[in-house]
Amino acid sequence: MPPLERLHLEVTNVCNFKCEFCPDTIMARRRGHMAWELLDRLLQEVAEHRLAEIITFHLMGEPLIYPHIFKAIDRAVALGINLHLTTNGSTFDLWPDHIDRLVRSRIPKVTISLQTPDPQSFVLRGAPPRLQPEHYFEGITRYVQANLADLDSPTRVHIKFLDTTPHPFLVPHKPMTVVTGRAHMQAELTTWAERLLTGCAAAPSVAEQQAAIARHRPGQWQLIPLHPKLMLETFPLDSWGNVESPQVIPARFGYCNGVSRQAGVLYDGTVVPCCKDYEGRIPLGNVVERSLVDVLRDRPACTLKGDFDRLQVNNPVCQRCMGADTPIKSALRQVGSVVYFKAYSPIKKHLQPGWGEV
Repeated sequence: MPPLERLHLEVTNVCNFKCEFCPDTIMARRRGHMAWELLDRLLQEVAEHRLAEIITFHLMGEPLIYPHIFKAIDRAVALGINLHLTTNGSTFDLWPDHIDRLVRSRIPKVTISLQTPDPQSFVLRGAPPRLQPEHYFEGITRYVQANLADLDSPTRVHIKFLDTTPHPFLVPHKPMTVVTGRAHMQAELTTWAERLLTGCAAAPSVAEQQAAIARHRPGQWQLIPLHPKLMLETFPLDSWGNVESPQVIPARFGYCNGVSRQAGVLYDGTVVPCCKDYEGRIPLGNVVERSLVDVLRDRPACTLKGDFDRLQVNNPVCQRCMGADTPIKSALRQVGSVVYFKAYSPIKKHLQPGWGEV
């Protein structure tokens, strides 16, 4: 079995934010943390069988509030796992010791879901009352600058911005405005580049920063490199499986890399085919009962993969996820899924190694 590109290990589905652009507020699944013994066994299995090129500690939830998070990071790093951590960055202010502990962890990559880059849009986060926007932004800034200053830290940090520019292929989770349009996004990127790089001896010149930011195009996922250890990242607002859309034209054909190139393990051990199945509606098996290798080789996983290999979308959850709210957009998304996964993505990875490591 070839390795997955990405395996999501949901260490917790508990979050201290209630973001309006996230399905956390509508998730019906019970909340909880993954048992340490299960996570440790999964990490050993991943390392032994080389199951995935990238491991994340996220599907839903905020991983830095998981009780064993730093023990888990240390374990993954010791096993040589390419671990990517996605965090909302709130604990850098709430629990300041997290800054130094994360810098010293030698984790390969940290993505901070800044998403709302100013006090006005921060109200969409549903943050704890004692976490004011200026404290939130300052905590993130202190972590990034500490990581840049530590020459022994190999950690690459991505700062993620939510791009709400309308896009013909996408079906937003709900209508909202955070950063919209090229001028608005470039202004926010410039502000944050200046903020994060203040005091960095190896910072690029202002002209170089402006040139990198000027290449940004709205409405698409894009990376803006500022430093070997710092990247700004924009990501368009999309659906979470179209669960809240009142009317969806279901997909009948198309392609998805669920199961074949990505999978997830929910905190209770349920294996799902992709990061959008946050409710576990397509359970492929449970790793509490047997190994992850066995689950990924079993009939449910092979059936789903086989359908996609034939460009068939037969699972009703997938049909809804890959569909859209109008017949034309639904058709575009179905054709686009084949073009993206079968042509565009392989070409980009060949021409730009590391592309897609979001």
